[in-house]
Amino acid sequence: MTAVAQNKSNHLPDILKKDTTAYQTKNDIRLSIGLDEGIPTADLSKYSSFVMGASLQGEYLVLKELGITLSANYLYFLGKDGGDGLSMLPALGGLNFYITPRVFLSGQLGASWYIGKDSDHDTYFTYAQGIGFQASKRISLLAKYEGINVGPSKTYSFAGLRVAYKFFKQK
Repeated sequence: MTAVAQNKSNHLPDILKKDTTAYQTKNDIRLSIGLDEGIPTADLSKYSSFVMGASLQGEYLVLKELGITLSANYLYFLGKDGGDGLSMLPALGGLNFYITPRVFLSGQLGASWYIGKDSDHDTYFTYAQGIGFQASKRISLLAKYEGINVGPSKTYSFAGLRVAYKFFKQK
């Protein structure tokens, strides 16, 4: 590397430098369990004040920069002003694109099902996108926006955070 190139790389923020903390390797398989929390937006904000849940996600790295994801979630939408809450089960598949070994963009599509005593057994189109940060080898954070299309021009959506712990990794 030339002296000019070395000098430029020394001025990059640490987050953009090559990092072994995330230790991505092609063909890695990762499983994580996460806590999901959020603030309802749009239609949902009329009925719910907070969203909380849990998720299980698998990721297979087809390239060092690209992972295929599958996730199963449980979301509980807390009722506003003492109203009844709402439980949903989203199942999503998508991609993680790693901008750096620690920073990634996430996009997922899938379906959700309402669960509860008045369940209608309908399937609802669901989408999620966000930006994530690999805080350590085991902990990742994802700021996301998720929407569940529950009818014509009606979406239950929220802006939230997923805090995940990787508990399994295989090469």
